[in-house]
Amino acid sequence: MLGIMDTYNEDDMHYQYGKTGNNHNNSILMNRIPKKMQSQLSHRISPGDPCRVCGFEKNTGRNFGVITCSTCKAFFRRNGRTGSALPPCRFGSQCPVNERTRRQCPTCRLAKCFAVGMQKDLIRTDEERAARLQLVKANRLQRQEKLLAASLSSTPATSSQKHNRRVPHDLSTLNFNSTVKCSTPLSSNDWIQLTNIRSAYEHYCLHPILQAEEQREEYLSGQPIKCRLKEHTFMNVLTVRLTSLVSFFRATIPSFSMDMNSNDRAWLVRTNLHYILLFSSMDLMSINNNITHFDPKKACHAVYVYVYGQDLLLRAEYLIQKLKHLIGFDPAISKIVQIILFLTPCLVTNYDSNYYYQPSEKTISHIIQAQEQYINILWSYLLYRYGQSEGQKLLTTIIGQVLEHQKFGVDVDKSLVERQPFANLVYTMLTTFSLN
Repeated sequence: MLGIMDTYNEDDMHYQYGKTGNNHNNSILMNRIPKKMQSQLSHRISPGDPCRVCGFEKNTGRNFGVITCSTCKAFFRRNGRTGSALPPCRFGSQCPVNERTRRQCPTCRLAKCFAVGMQKDLIRTDEERAARLQLVKANRLQRQEKLLAASLSSTPATSSQKHNRRVPHDLSTLNFNSTVKCSTPLSSNDWIQLTNIRSAYEHYCLHPILQAEEQREEYLSGQPIKCRLKEHTFMNVLTVRLTSLVSFFRATIPSFSMDMNSNDRAWLVRTNLHYILLFSSMDLMSINNNITHFDPKKACHAVYVYVYGQDLLLRAEYLIQKLKHLIGFDPAISKIVQIILFLTPCLVTNYDSNYYYQPSEKTISHIIQAQEQYINILWSYLLYRYGQSEGQKLLTTIIGQVLEHQKFGVDVDKSLVERQPFANLVYTMLTTFSLN
């Protein structure tokens, strides 16, 4: 019986019963199936089902009530409520709509959307979309809070481990520029700061970046392949990512937002920000069904290949996946590490102080002191969460990851400088970006 149900298809049933008019037998059959299973049957979609509008072989699921591809989904979202604004058909509303001709006559395409059953009432308004994003944001934050609470309560360190909280010597030698020698147990203020860091990251980074990525994907999916290399859309999303990270650091690092002058802040942003993007990408992937924002299935993939090249994208995906396997399940570590890296005096390895701005020794010392506070929090958190032995191993592995990211960052910089003018423009933006 289960095998039969697994191959049952709503369209087959409609064909067998609807065509013969024997709807009564159909109702009897469905009434014997639990409602939950009925819902699963009615929404079961095969990856090979073609788009009901244009016939494209790859669908993205049921959109506005009908199985469609991403392009027809985006088209109906834009025009389903405002179809009267489209130009009239010049050929008597008889245009064929298929994968090749779907962009030739938007009026006939929209008529085909309605004919196959797409429902304009399912299109969310801007207010409804904003409300839904807020709900998703709140639910995601709540899940992270529960995950952190459960993980902390399930694996506390032993009492002997809590009393021996020395920072590994590696921490002061591998680019963290720290002279911290010991760490204190996590205080109530530390826990408050951890919660604030995660909340700020959710508000300033994940939510606006995810929204910008979704809007760009929706826009590009409605464009022909040859028109997806839109420089301004790529630069706009990159600007959102950089702006969001800076806003996060301003909200969580008082010494950065209040104690530094504009030149020192700009220097820290320009030398460190784009070397942290892999951590940011890992956090985005964790809330986006484990798919990177430049995945080949996405409409924006072509422009990423155009800017970075296929080899660098494969390396980036490898490093992101590796990072996720290491710390992706933990909602706190990535955020703290990004703050520590941002407060590293010159994370970029190819920076030449003879040609660029160089802050004073007092400023460098001030940055290191601010960094030590977050290193203490990270080390105490690792001790509490994993114990001393496992905490040391994890910290050492994270440092190794950071070094890999630095090498990757150097190769990215070199590639962007040597590639076509648009890639060079991206490099210029990454190294000169500032909100001041």
